[in-house]
Amino acid sequence: MSMIPQSILENKPRILRRLTFFAIILAVAMIQNIGLLPEIVGLRFMPLLPLVLSISLFEKETYGLNFGLLAGILMDVNVGRADGTNALFFALMGFVCGLLMTYLMMNNLITASLLAAVFELLYAGYSCLLHCGFSADAVWALFGFYLPSALMNLLTLPLIYYFVRAVNKPFRVMGNEDFY
Repeated sequence: MSMIPQSILENKPRILRRLTFFAIILAVAMIQNIGLLPEIVGLRFMPLLPLVLSISLFEKETYGLNFGLLAGILMDVNVGRADGTNALFFALMGFVCGLLMTYLMMNNLITASLLAAVFELLYAGYSCLLHCGFSADAVWALFGFYLPSALMNLLTLPLIYYFVRAVNKPFRVMGNEDFY
């Protein structure tokens, strides 16, 4: 007789998949936050946004929300302001992406790119408003830094999407789950 409850044994592939995604988010957040990623022409690459979006596409809305909340908290901790704005944005993004994939959209690179473009634009505008307010420099900052950074993140989405898909597939096969 095993000491491990039957429900854990039945859900082992799901649990392992989600722990793997958790570890990936922690690793990417650490790489992003300690500055190992190079700045290209003064633009910052932030892989957490496309990563959380991609993970949320393969999970349901609740886990998309949880993974988004985790990534947002890790970004807020790095910024030094514990106001929770990134946590709120990322949690909402994860929830909406998971909800759309569960009930409305098909999961493929085109829908991932469309959603990433929308959320990258929203995040660029939100970040510019949060950091610059309605000052005279806000327009320059939006078009000179925030939108080009969003475009750079958007261009890396296919690589991140296919990486998440490759990580997701063996766990889905192992658990006899439908693969999006």
